[in-house]
This record gives sequence, C-alpha cells and structure tokens, in this order.
Amino acid sequence: MKLSERFALNQWLCDYPKDKDYDEIIETMRSVPNDWTHEAIELWEVVENYPLGQVAEFIEDTRKAFDSAVETLIFNEE
Repeated sequence: MKLSERFALNQWLCDYPKDKDYDEIIETMRSVPNDWTHEAIELWEVVENYPLGQVAEFIEDTRKAFDSAVETLIFNEE
C-alpha cells in the first residue's frame, strides 16, 4: 500500500482489514454506499454519521491531496 493510501485510510478509519489493499477497502465501502457500517471497517467518530460511500469519497480526496502535496514538495525542491 502506498504511503498516501495508508495516510488517507488512517485519517477517516480507525480500523480496517490490514490484509486488504487500498482498492479493496474502497471497493468494499462503495459496494454498500448507503450503509452506515461494515463488519470489517470502523469509522472515526467524526464521520460515523456519514454513509460508507461518502466516507470513501473523503478518503479518495485525502489521498489525492496527499499525492499532490508531495508532488509539489518534490517539484519545488528541484
């Protein structure tokens, strides 16, 4: 799992299957987009009232922002 993926998951989830990769976790959440819980995924309290599909979008946005910030840092150092 990429650093940005782990970072994004950890920002929004307090527990998730460690034997699954990022795409599998996001797909699991998107497969039940209107559900509030999943047996293997635990949301942080701040988003516990959001459906899993919405939290998956938060995670994706966080991953993209992380990748962009790192890319900017690397580009500015050159």
